[in-house]
Amino acid sequence: MTAGSAHITDDLRNAAATDRFVGIDTRLYLVTDSDQCEAAGRTVAQTVQAAVAGGVGIVQVRDKDIDDGEFYSLARQVIAAVDTATRGTDRIVPVVLNDRVEVARRLIDEGETIHIHVGQTDTTVTEVRAAVGEEPLIGLSAATSAEFAAARATGVVDLVGIGPVYDTTTKADAPEGIGPDRLGELVAEAGIPAVAIGGITADRAPDLSGRGLIGICVVSAICLADDPKAAAEDLLSAFAGRDHDGRADGAGSTAGGEA
Repeated sequence: MTAGSAHITDDLRNAAATDRFVGIDTRLYLVTDSDQCEAAGRTVAQTVQAAVAGGVGIVQVRDKDIDDGEFYSLARQVIAAVDTATRGTDRIVPVVLNDRVEVARRLIDEGETIHIHVGQTDTTVTEVRAAVGEEPLIGLSAATSAEFAAARATGVVDLVGIGPVYDTTTKADAPEGIGPDRLGELVAEAGIPAVAIGGITADRAPDLSGRGLIGICVVSAICLADDPKAAAEDLLSAFAGRDHDGRADGAGSTAGGEA
């Protein structure tokens, strides 16, 4: 873990009480976008390596436009990038696959530690748990009372992603942003450790502190950034309310883009 992760805040209280997240700095969660990384002149792996060096603590590999063979290769590249960025440290940075359960199972069989995140219309979380076993973390996108209740009832969901918090263009079918206040209400209702996603920038991240979250998810705020490492540092500082040396401080500078 990075030195900054030793600062336990109210936003981390759920993670601190949950053995599943011990040793993981959950505060900044990157979801990859292959097109955005390419538009910024980098590969996904290059973006991930820089972002993890800047403090990203969880990486989700997402690409809906490639087949399982290509996705397997992409996941392998991301695993290697995370390994490079954390070499020589004691950091644990989980690699999460967006759905792609068969790819996850293949990687697990090859000895990799892989986790899964699914949406409401993807493979069900009970099917995921049956396929990948007890060790991997399972995340689920959820935003309503019924979805939270269903997630709790399964007993297999470790993390919920709630959003979009702000309007976002990353997903064409995304609904309007719910705003920080409604987000806080949903986090309290969820009863499962939660991260926020959707339109999050370094300017907006301070408004999400104190909402009960264990972290924030971003896509374009890092994937489209000129410097993914600096963008990650700014986002982490802004959300944690600390400067890059770990001292109490205000929000960092804008990282750019939307999640």
